[in-house]
Amino acid sequence: MRANDRWVLLAGLFWGAIAWAAAEGPGRNQFIRAVRSSGPVVVDGRLDEDAWARAPVFDGFVQRFPDAGKAPSERTELRILHDDRNVYIAVTCHDSEPALINRSLGRRDSELYADRVLVLLDTTHDHRTAYVFSVSAGGVQADGLHYDDRLYSADWDGVWDAAAGSIESGWVAEFSLPLSMLRFPAAPVQTWGFSVRREIARKNEELESVLNPRTSNAVVSRLGHLTGLEDLKPRRAVELVPYLAVRTVARPQFSDAARPWPRLVDPSLDVGLDLKAALTSDLALTGTLNPDFGQVEADQLLLNLSTFELFFPEKRSFFTQGMELFQPVGGQTMPQTLFYSRRIGLRTPILGAAKLTGTVMPGVQVGLLDALVTGPWLREVDEERPDRRLGLYLTRPLHLGPNDALSTEPAVPMNYLAAVVRAQVGTNSRVGGMVTLATPLTGTCRPEDAALDEALRPLPCLARGGNAAAVDFDLKTADGEYGVLGQLTGSQEVGGLPERTLRDGTVLRRESTGLGGYVRLGRFGGEGFRWELGDDFSSPTLDLNASGFQRTQNEHAPRLALRYQRPNGMGPLKALFANLNAGTGWTTDGRGINRGHWFNLDTSVQLPSFDLIGMELGADIGGWDVRELGGTGVPLEQSSSGFLALSLESNANREVSVGGVVLVSRRLRAGPVAPAWEGLVDVYGTVRLHPALETRLELVLDRTAYAARFIAHLDDDHFILSPLLSESLSLTLRQQWVVTPKLTLQAYAQLFTAYGAYGPYYAGVSDASRRAIHFASLVPVERENTNDFHDVGLNLNLMLRWEYRLGSTLYMVYSRGQQRFPVTGSARPPHTLLPRGLWAGAAQDSLMVKWAWYWGV
Repeated sequence: MRANDRWVLLAGLFWGAIAWAAAEGPGRNQFIRAVRSSGPVVVDGRLDEDAWARAPVFDGFVQRFPDAGKAPSERTELRILHDDRNVYIAVTCHDSEPALINRSLGRRDSELYADRVLVLLDTTHDHRTAYVFSVSAGGVQADGLHYDDRLYSADWDGVWDAAAGSIESGWVAEFSLPLSMLRFPAAPVQTWGFSVRREIARKNEELESVLNPRTSNAVVSRLGHLTGLEDLKPRRAVELVPYLAVRTVARPQFSDAARPWPRLVDPSLDVGLDLKAALTSDLALTGTLNPDFGQVEADQLLLNLSTFELFFPEKRSFFTQGMELFQPVGGQTMPQTLFYSRRIGLRTPILGAAKLTGTVMPGVQVGLLDALVTGPWLREVDEERPDRRLGLYLTRPLHLGPNDALSTEPAVPMNYLAAVVRAQVGTNSRVGGMVTLATPLTGTCRPEDAALDEALRPLPCLARGGNAAAVDFDLKTADGEYGVLGQLTGSQEVGGLPERTLRDGTVLRRESTGLGGYVRLGRFGGEGFRWELGDDFSSPTLDLNASGFQRTQNEHAPRLALRYQRPNGMGPLKALFANLNAGTGWTTDGRGINRGHWFNLDTSVQLPSFDLIGMELGADIGGWDVRELGGTGVPLEQSSSGFLALSLESNANREVSVGGVVLVSRRLRAGPVAPAWEGLVDVYGTVRLHPALETRLELVLDRTAYAARFIAHLDDDHFILSPLLSESLSLTLRQQWVVTPKLTLQAYAQLFTAYGAYGPYYAGVSDASRRAIHFASLVPVERENTNDFHDVGLNLNLMLRWEYRLGSTLYMVYSRGQQRFPVTGSARPPHTLLPRGLWAGAAQDSLMVKWAWYWGV
């Protein structure tokens, strides 16, 4: 199919789906009424105020799982009050066996397996976005946000109160939700989307005030209605959270890993501020000045031997809260993401950032984020005579620390801007667009500067920016069962070197532009058979990685999925899922090089015991790798492989639960390279022998065999290649002790080891036309093995979190990061997963105390 035909087809699907989805669908006909409180309400888990006795009682709950639509096994009563400042919700959870109520404790926002109550509120009544508030029978609070109707993020946080109380026949969940925290339009009478969900842990039973089954491809649009909210006035609240962080770091004096001693102790101090303000009833401003994320858990240690960048989840609070608008349509699994917040502030400190989110007119949401990163750095540091004086710099004015602790990595000043708009179409669809700008604040890199060695290039040559824009659509039938979603994307290079070469040999020049997009069409909800057609396209010069995330470019990849889904069970099974997926790909650079085919079939069933077992088999078939050979774009034949995986996940509501995956793969012969077995074992267990304690241990063992990896580029046409056998082991411990729901102790430790063994070596030959290299053409050559590796790492984190008053926290965090002592001289790295050399290696220890105080009006 020609490119023009492809875009015509996508445009036809786009506008046809708009017309199809714009028709009004059936709304939820349930209405639950709130009444104004006749007096003050104290949130203590005891419904002893007169106002609660006068509130209407709703008890028409139905099962959501495991028997959707049927009568619940236990009675639940719902009451709702409001005054000029808060909405109060009380849920009485009757239980025929109150001694068996699960009151397990956990830290705030933890993934808790306990009896609990969740409240869903669509305060703007847009049928796409809903706040979620929950409290467990042990009093543990959590909150999050549903967006795009069906997607969920646990990253949103608000300042609100809740309590759990015990009664003779069960327990009570009581919520106080400040109006200042909620966005809703100014109107004399409010109608909100609303639902209350109750989870009974020991029965794996979910009850809900409105029928909202798992089979649907919708959540928010299926909510009932909350009425009786009269004369509520949006409150333009301001929340300020200043913080003070004191940190001490013990680190090696020398950057050479072979000289871990002596060590220096670096004290530092940071002050900063977080701000939230309601500019209008529907528009909120969030800002941060010199943010510190020292309490955030370190990234998992991983071995990445691929030619693709790994995606890491965001954990920093400023970039997790209120970011649902900035997510790509279809979620983070989509191939082209314009805004990836981890591009901001991981190398160069954030001086300040702000985001504006909200509704500017009925059905139209907007988001605007701007962040400035800058900081002091030194091109060279005299490590023999370190400068131990404390320094304060204009580029980082709220940080005080030793001069010799400054980074020697270039701190490129950058400004990041992301703007997004989403408009509702009909009752359950939307269209939108996004623009992102990553702008270096350094000037222009001159050709003569670019010709210098990298260590001597001035800052403008070390910068890399880019602009990107996209239009997107998510169009569904009113019940969410059928839909089409997608995105059309463009990019432009900005700043940095006059040109650079990508892994597949594509040359990107300043001002280069690229095009891309993706589409998904299918039946996404309902019982029984579902299907999905997809297509991903990216031109060779599409580059979103200045401010977004794009795994690869230069690819056209259609795909197909056939699914049989029974989330409400079938016969004695509580759930059944079967999925067949297949796809292929080829380059878009005019050569049409096959990048490989793949398919997989996976099935899983939930047993009457609520244990989940699964099986998956699949294969990667042939194709050519255009990214492996050192940025030349010469296609290298890929080996075919097949795999079989078995999985188990026991009922997580038990005191002891286990799970894991065992995968076995066979890589076929690749010319002179013999076939090889590969495998993955990922097993974990969780122990909760006491409501306040939880221990989780996970072991991951991976063995991967690569047929031919790039070693050296001898000249324009000759390459040295070698098979690689790599093994890695990761052992992770997570320990949690909940003293109270407001005071928690957490421990995290990961030991990671890996080795790689190369050899024998082969020569491959191409030509000026970039002729493909076949496995059969590889010729053995003699070469000294200097490529083997052995890595060992340890991450340790201990954190105390105390919410000493509502919204105010005190953190004490100790962390340690350590790497093995490097293999030196002519010694060959050992082929073992034992942590040899770890304790002799360089280590960095950090102790931080961070105090944050919440002040709200």
